[in-house]
Amino acid sequence: MSALLHLDLLKEEERFSSNPVRLRIIMPMVAVTIAVGCALWWCMLGLQAHGMNLTKAGLRENIDQLKGAHAAFIDLRMQEKEAGSIYQQLRYYENSIIRFGPTLTRLPELVPANIQLTELRVLPPPAPLIDAKQPELGPTNKTEAVTLRLAGRTCGETASADVDALLAALRGPAHTNLIRQAVIPKGAFRQDTMRSPDQREMLLFEITCTCLPRRFE
Repeated sequence: MSALLHLDLLKEEERFSSNPVRLRIIMPMVAVTIAVGCALWWCMLGLQAHGMNLTKAGLRENIDQLKGAHAAFIDLRMQEKEAGSIYQQLRYYENSIIRFGPTLTRLPELVPANIQLTELRVLPPPAPLIDAKQPELGPTNKTEAVTLRLAGRTCGETASADVDALLAALRGPAHTNLIRQAVIPKGAFRQDTMRSPDQREMLLFEITCTCLPRRFE
């Protein structure tokens, strides 16, 4: 059997790959595609940045235009809040009114003939505690003490009994809608030392009436 002889006359650079996709063609295409993609990506980023800058400039311009209107709105809100607070406090004071009229109208009927009243007034309430950090208009508490003070003088053998009768009348059921408690403070029923010795039979007295409190609600 004769041996077969195979003679290869092709040079190495003349050989063709069996692969249908040639690297020397695909590599430039891939490089061009990547470059085009990067360029498009940078263009999109640039357009987005430009659009955001335009939007930012438009918003800033709108904000500058609305600053005056916003300041006016804030000022109106503050005025509305202050007016609402004043109105609410006035409502509180209206609701807290205590009617002294019926009691004072009947007072002449209660005072004995030999008693002369020299003073009749409502004592001012103690000053409310106000927080300096949070000042408020009007009352800072829901209730306020009310005290009615009567002062007078009397004389005669029935002076002490007459004062006691006036005190009992103020404590009577006809005045419970106003007066909670009526007392003669210690030392408030005394001799009038300002008169001459021969006229010191005149006696001075004071009656303190604790009334229903004002309610600011």
